[in-house]
Amino acid sequence: MKKHYRSENDCLNCGNTVPDKFCTNCGQENLQLHESFLHLMLHSVGHYFHVESKFFNSLVPLFTKPGFLTKEYFAGRRASYLNPFSMYISISILFFFLFTANTNINQKKILKEKAGAGKTIVTERPEEKIPVKDNISINGWDVPIKGLNAKFREVKQDELRSALFKNKLVSHLPKTMFLLLPLFALILKLVNIRSKKLYAEHLIYSIHVHSFLFLFGAILIALKWLLPFLSSWILLAGFIVSVWYIYRSMRTMYRSSRWRTVSKFMMLAFAYTFLMLLSCFGLVLITLYSV
Repeated sequence: MKKHYRSENDCLNCGNTVPDKFCTNCGQENLQLHESFLHLMLHSVGHYFHVESKFFNSLVPLFTKPGFLTKEYFAGRRASYLNPFSMYISISILFFFLFTANTNINQKKILKEKAGAGKTIVTERPEEKIPVKDNISINGWDVPIKGLNAKFREVKQDELRSALFKNKLVSHLPKTMFLLLPLFALILKLVNIRSKKLYAEHLIYSIHVHSFLFLFGAILIALKWLLPFLSSWILLAGFIVSVWYIYRSMRTMYRSSRWRTVSKFMMLAFAYTFLMLLSCFGLVLITLYSV
């Protein structure tokens, strides 16, 4: 597509002299200000497909070559691929949109089942209700949870507040996962303490791994919608593929032996699972007391 450039050589963005078609200071193209509708549309479509090509150039190795994009990024070959942060944000938006939709669908199914069985359910008398514990024992320590139980029962009994609690909880998940990214990278740094890699390398690797997991998770949700009778098998296959992907990407990234990689993977999985559970517990508490 032929582009129309200005005859003037001053950059309209920063004021510097433009030696050719692009400003050497800010990178803006020295294009004509007033374009015809057809030329404007062609230029926009061309830009769109340029971004699309970068997306597919990133998508294929993300799925087929675990750890490859991180290696390419730190080898300086970045122009052909999407920026890791841009890719992560785009994919996480898609995943959490589908995740929220899937959660809403499941809630509607549960409500329908309850409505259908409502006529046969006998309401419990107060004396028949199972008593709720006011404290729990953790390693010999009694942790009081009376106030938490009371708050939970209070929210659960109010239909509006219960729905608001679920919606808020789901809406906070993307922010929580984003905040966990640097912690995942920190665990990798500690697990690979003898490695000479900088923290930034662990962080970019973490972003690529989470991008794959979110995109793969979005595909699994779509498959569950299409093949609901295979939901359990889809989840099992998804878990196996995810574990293999992280292991394979760690082998590519850190160049360790098989058994060393397995031991590092186990330490990473244990530490990150603990952090996720702790974060989820904190998120539930914060959401519970904000509705």
